[in-house]
Amino acid sequence: MSIGQPNSFRRPIDSGARNENERIRLIVNPRAGAGRAGGGLDALKRAADRAFANWDLTVTEAPGHASALAKEATEQNFDIVAAVGGDGTCNEVVNGLIQNGRARRRKTVFTVIPMGTGGDLSRTLRIPRRLGDALWIASTGITLPTDIGLSTLTGPDGDIQRAFINVAGFGANGAVVAAANQRTKRLGGRLTFLLATLDVLANYQPTQVQVTLETENGQKEWSGPLISGFVANGAYCGGGMWVGKKGTMQDGYFDITLIPAASRARQLRNARRLFDGNIHKASGIIQYKATKITIERLDQHPLPIDLDGETPGVGPATFEIAPRAIQVRGGWLPQITIPKT
Repeated sequence: MSIGQPNSFRRPIDSGARNENERIRLIVNPRAGAGRAGGGLDALKRAADRAFANWDLTVTEAPGHASALAKEATEQNFDIVAAVGGDGTCNEVVNGLIQNGRARRRKTVFTVIPMGTGGDLSRTLRIPRRLGDALWIASTGITLPTDIGLSTLTGPDGDIQRAFINVAGFGANGAVVAAANQRTKRLGGRLTFLLATLDVLANYQPTQVQVTLETENGQKEWSGPLISGFVANGAYCGGGMWVGKKGTMQDGYFDITLIPAASRARQLRNARRLFDGNIHKASGIIQYKATKITIERLDQHPLPIDLDGETPGVGPATFEIAPRAIQVRGGWLPQITIPKT
């Protein structure tokens, strides 16, 4: 069954027409891209005006503000809500569009105008970094009902529940995200995350974990010392790590990758495989498709958790898929298909 439909507006090639039918709210994180988003507001406004007749631009003022602005957009019946920034901004906006694992307003469409350092979600959605092209996708791209992930983990003040749209991770990759976020990121997303990965792997102590998965073939369990785990709804994370190569965001499953403890030499070889999309070929790697995964610690080593490039807490943790929970507009390929349900 093919899914996805273009929005109601189609601009003829080389015409000067704008999207007259949909209202878009642009939620801008001015700190994204080492301040590039905040410094480019005038250019963003001009580009938005070329692409849309009805647009609104709001700037976040503090962590969590993007979620409040996205929730407000659903209450004001905006057709499209765009996260303008990096993956953390996308995560905040998605959490504002979601309530109890479902869209607050089913018709509201989420999209991305990439201005952050990494841009892993925009890679998955095939949204180009050039501003005019990204707004063209926002205006005319294909909209698909898309899965999200729902997580439960331990935050600074107790258990928290939070959605994610791209990739969650636990173990060393949670520590890598925290280390990368402390860097300036002026070297770009891939190099920043690669350097952070090498730094963390040099000293990281594996955590003994118990992993329980609800897979396409029933319940599975794994236990042992773990370096990293990836819960992929999207394809990329960590500045270009290609951990969801075989999945889609519309199939109702996570693509799970577990990286057990290994020698330093093997860890370095596996790090390269993470970026070239061939982690499934690395020795010792464990992979599943699953609708739910629970991770419990069996020792006292910390288990950092990251969601879409942010580090809200630690394990133990549970991740569960919410199939087709949100409408997402991207540069999807028209021939994307999903199984009938």
